[in-house]
Amino acid sequence: FLLALGAVCSLNAKTQKCLYRVTVTGNRPECPVVIRDVPEWAQSAVVSIEGLHQIPSQLDRDLGELVFVYDISGSRDFRVVYSSSPDKRVFSTRVHAQMWLKNPDKTLRAVDRASSEKNDMYHKLHHHGPAFESEYAAYRIYFDNKQTIDTYGKKRPQLELAETMWYPSDEQLSRGYGHDNLRVFGSVGVGSLKGWDAEKRKMVHIADFKRREARILANGPIRTVVEMQVEGWRYGGREISMTSRYILYAGHGDVQVENRIEGDFKGLVFTTGVMKMAENKVYKNDNVIAAFGRDFPENDTVKWERESVGLAVAVPQRQIASQTDDRTSYLFQLTPDARGRIDYVFEMIWRKSEWLKDRSDTECVLGLMESVGAARTPVVVSPVSYTHLRAHETAANL
Repeated sequence: FLLALGAVCSLNAKTQKCLYRVTVTGNRPECPVVIRDVPEWAQSAVVSIEGLHQIPSQLDRDLGELVFVYDISGSRDFRVVYSSSPDKRVFSTRVHAQMWLKNPDKTLRAVDRASSEKNDMYHKLHHHGPAFESEYAAYRIYFDNKQTIDTYGKKRPQLELAETMWYPSDEQLSRGYGHDNLRVFGSVGVGSLKGWDAEKRKMVHIADFKRREARILANGPIRTVVEMQVEGWRYGGREISMTSRYILYAGHGDVQVENRIEGDFKGLVFTTGVMKMAENKVYKNDNVIAAFGRDFPENDTVKWERESVGLAVAVPQRQIASQTDDRTSYLFQLTPDARGRIDYVFEMIWRKSEWLKDRSDTECVLGLMESVGAARTPVVVSPVSYTHLRAHETAANL
């Protein structure tokens, strides 16, 4: 640990040692932990248990957050040493995000931001919007009026998008790579937030707006953070803005969604859920909808076979206005809280994933419902102590 600390702390570095207690309900494998009281001057952070066992972490300075994942049951204490020195350590990358803008000569250019005042970005971006993945699942967000989330399954736990760029070659498929496993059409896909027309009982896409932007805010090694923002959305007789943040952690297939709605949103109703699939069974409880069905992933039904996919979403029960499905999707209707927030979790599973091979279809979908439900339970981070350290203490006396 001292060698690792020396990689981030120089003799003249400003440092601060903190102890945090993290409390969860039950047992949470690879539990995402987010620490938000990061000192503004911190350029790096070493996370450990009792100063001995170092834990891979990610300091998202622009977001003011330090994050890591760890198995937690009940509560556990973690030591963090912040430093003003840059971090020289390199952790294994367990997540990935990408967005590719098409150049006039048909080459691609990687970008972290893309925006437009028109509905013209779908064909200007490779795979039609930002995409992000963990070892267990990948998702993309269509940069168009639908802003629907599409899914990509993994046969084995690994990162693939840097190589396949969403569209694996035949050679990559022969080596066991995953692929897009759904055709979302005009549905909600999984976990997209849309408007709701109560009279017509159907979703309302984001068609009348002033500006839309996609951005990758964080890109590993522990989590990806991707945002879609729409400004000047004329919806329900109002003009609002909506920022949808999608967070995917290492070791997880579930995505945490934070929607922030600004403007005159009082009384407006939105909707999210999961798409209907051929031969599907739907499972519902008070705040979770899950569907397990089969469909072709592409229009070419000769090359591709029907895929068995499970989709689920878990929403805040107190914000549910109704539960009315439309022709394409199983849906919750939701109202923003007093802050304009609608936060929830969604997840996709694929029957061809090797870690599901010994489970029945029913066991898979019940496990999926349990997973999204658990991801909605609080992870409480409480500071226990702070110690400001003098320069000569940075390495030897921690």
